[in-house]
Amino acid sequence: MPTNSAAELASHWWEGSVIYELIPRCFADGNGDGIGDLDGLKQRLDYLHWLGVDAVWMTPICDSPLRDGGYDITDYKSVHPDLGDLQALDTLIRHAHELGLKVLFDLVLNHTSDMHLWFQRARWAERGSPERNFYVWRDDDKSYSEAPVLFRHFEDSNWQWDPVAGQYYLHRFLRHQPDLNYDNPQVQEAMLDVLDFWIDRGIDGFRLDAIPFLFEREGTRCEGLPETHAFLRRLRSRAKERCEQLGREEVLLLAEAIQPVHEAMPYVADDELHSAFNFALTAHLFAAVAHGEVSALQTFLSEFRQLNAGCRWALPLRNHDELWLGDGHLVPEEIVERVREGFPNAEGHWLNWGINRRLSPLLNGDPRPNKALHALLYSLPGMPCIYYGDELGMGDYPGLRDRDANRTPMAWTSERNGGFSKAPDPLLVLPPITRPGYNCQMMNVAVQKSLQGSLLNWHRHTLLSRRLLPALRHGDFQLLENSHPGVISYIRQSEEMTILVAVNLSGNPASTRLDLSAWQGQQVREVLGGCPFPVASEHWFAYLSAYDYCWWLIGDVEPESSSNSDAIADSLAVSC
Repeated sequence: MPTNSAAELASHWWEGSVIYELIPRCFADGNGDGIGDLDGLKQRLDYLHWLGVDAVWMTPICDSPLRDGGYDITDYKSVHPDLGDLQALDTLIRHAHELGLKVLFDLVLNHTSDMHLWFQRARWAERGSPERNFYVWRDDDKSYSEAPVLFRHFEDSNWQWDPVAGQYYLHRFLRHQPDLNYDNPQVQEAMLDVLDFWIDRGIDGFRLDAIPFLFEREGTRCEGLPETHAFLRRLRSRAKERCEQLGREEVLLLAEAIQPVHEAMPYVADDELHSAFNFALTAHLFAAVAHGEVSALQTFLSEFRQLNAGCRWALPLRNHDELWLGDGHLVPEEIVERVREGFPNAEGHWLNWGINRRLSPLLNGDPRPNKALHALLYSLPGMPCIYYGDELGMGDYPGLRDRDANRTPMAWTSERNGGFSKAPDPLLVLPPITRPGYNCQMMNVAVQKSLQGSLLNWHRHTLLSRRLLPALRHGDFQLLENSHPGVISYIRQSEEMTILVAVNLSGNPASTRLDLSAWQGQQVREVLGGCPFPVASEHWFAYLSAYDYCWWLIGDVEPESSSNSDAIADSLAVSC
């Protein structure tokens, strides 16, 4: 499969960018009604700029009955009235661009709400009519029997009887989310028209929800079929053509495809999409932390190091869904079992095919493995993805319905409701976190800004430092052998610089030997602290405490200059 060079990939704005995911309804309330909205988000864009991220990914904002967090859409060309309107979105995009932030839109391609006008027309229309053929109908529920039920805790079948239509309709997700019929050219054109609409409004990229499931064929899992890839190539072509017509840069097309890497590869072919989430890597990272052993992670990275070059992969630790591990299809069952055994805080919090907990509670509130995992995320090839609140170590709210435990209001200040909203408690979209150790009145942006050693300031410090290091954004990737089973080590190298990364994913101190003979005699200094180390040699030793990490610059090189160089340079300490 052809691949782009690092230089070519760097020509796109998203190469090495850091993406911040947020749920607009839960991020910031601008009008005091208890529900986050676009105006509230606009008011908090300065915070995201300060943090050092490059792009903001919003979960769906279209009109919806909200039975699945907005992923059940009734009007693709609208903004839910709780959030604002199209004018408010235009204002948000304009302000984001003024700050240098890109705005990503969550595009739900696979299904609609059963309240969508398309579906209501379909169920009342005659069999075989153009309206009925917008969705997938059968006279029984036996078709596509090899396709797994994705929401196994809520559904026991991919089919639902509709008494009005007198037929069963397909729903790979919840029963109120009927699947669109992509074998129908009219459906394809309708969704391409939706793409045009949002490109015209200035959206910079799209997270393409649930793309493996667009087409169905008997005798398959109905995932990633050739017909799906053919449509996505058409989608890419349409997006590029529209951007050229408008005289603007190409938009990012980012695939949510929860599949093994070899099955996800075709989505990022040169004529298809630009990037895909690497959920298999996420599972391997958690398995490595769970057991303090990195051999499986190292093998995974070694096998797919060419695929992980440049911007091909988006790298999440957590997101708005459960930590997806799958049924043995995404990663080997032994990886799933390592996670099951290694995280006692996951017990009782399994949902569908994964763990329904936020990052910090899953790690028992320990900031050390939290930082270690993010140090990997920020230094591996691709686009790191941060889920809102994880930069604070925000907690969750077990017991809320579905995945709402991970979708509670952002904590901003020590004021009531964590500064999310001034509305009375009954009006809040979801309750704020009040559990000991995670109380929003103590664990919030304002408090952590004021504490030099806080997790938030660590994230900012690390992200701003990363901006000076082109090797971490678009450099080559080379794994290094080392002498400790709990340490992962590698080189990131660009024309400008060489960076050595080592991360101890075990709960015990580690002393390890690294072969740096390729850089024999060259200067080595720690990036984040500026401390000098012994010159590079064949027998170069590093000591890492439990869950410790380090980035080193190899050679006599200075960080990249930029318009923000003075502010960024403050994050790079020059003394030990």
